[in-house]
Amino acid sequence: MWPTLRPGYSIRYRAVDPETLSPGDILVLRSRGRRGESHLRVHRLLGRVGPYFVEAGDNSYSASLLSAKDILGLVVGVRDWNGRSVTLEAISPRLERRFRFLLGCAHAFMFAHECKDRLIGG
Repeated sequence: MWPTLRPGYSIRYRAVDPETLSPGDILVLRSRGRRGESHLRVHRLLGRVGPYFVEAGDNSYSASLLSAKDILGLVVGVRDWNGRSVTLEAISPRLERRFRFLLGCAHAFMFAHECKDRLIGG
């Protein structure tokens, strides 16, 4: 989530009903590493595509689909290395354009899979 969040910042989050989330919310997510190990990740919600949520980091050029069970909570507070509260800035217009593009790609991906399932069955 750099540059919004820096390594070493403390994150406070609370459990949340995924249906109440809005694009731009910063979430704590459960994920798997390359070797299958479990770890936590903090990314921004871009939107929904069907039953899935689309998320990406602020410094990322790719997005991921995830289910509601992978969302552990909504970030409600951040502190820097000195314990000072960090204000989470609004998304910049440049970042918003990138996120809209990534969300559009996710919609196209889901549409392609729905078409394949209808043609081939599955």
